[in-house]
Amino acid sequence: MNPDVILLNGTSSAGKSSIARALQRRAGIPLYHVSLDTFTDMFLWEAIADPEKQRCHEIGVDNFHQALALFAAGNYGLVVDHLILGPEWNDATRSALAGRRVHFIGVHCPLPVLLARERARPDRKPGMAERQLAHVHRNQTYDFEVDTSLATPDDCADRILAFIRSHPNPGKRSTPNA
Repeated sequence: MNPDVILLNGTSSAGKSSIARALQRRAGIPLYHVSLDTFTDMFLWEAIADPEKQRCHEIGVDNFHQALALFAAGNYGLVVDHLILGPEWNDATRSALAGRRVHFIGVHCPLPVLLARERARPDRKPGMAERQLAHVHRNQTYDFEVDTSLATPDDCADRILAFIRSHPNPGKRSTPNA
């Protein structure tokens, strides 16, 4: 496998991080796991006043996109664990990954399963995945898609890797939705 970019796009609790770790274990080459959550979770949210939380979140997302460009300029492949909620984030992601082959993977999960996963995780706000579900896959075109309610993270990773190996040139684009 070439040091491409595998971009996982899906809601919170869809299983992107678990798939990313499985891809790192199974790819046979070093892959960075670059996650939006890493950047937004750098804040201690309970210590931030409500009026400031939105601005802090926006800064975390902006920092993620800036760092993504630095990782993309490196010599290793990337697994990008993202939640693209609108055209601005899509454009920022595309710009950050310009010049790299990007395999755009849709990570799907039915709402009842998302809600159950969300309830089981203390770091998730109830209803977050449901709110995101209406937006995250809107106007997106994927090279490949997985449903994490039907397969384990390892199975999803194996299917993604098999697809990439049999389709080394993603879509007709080198970046998501180009």
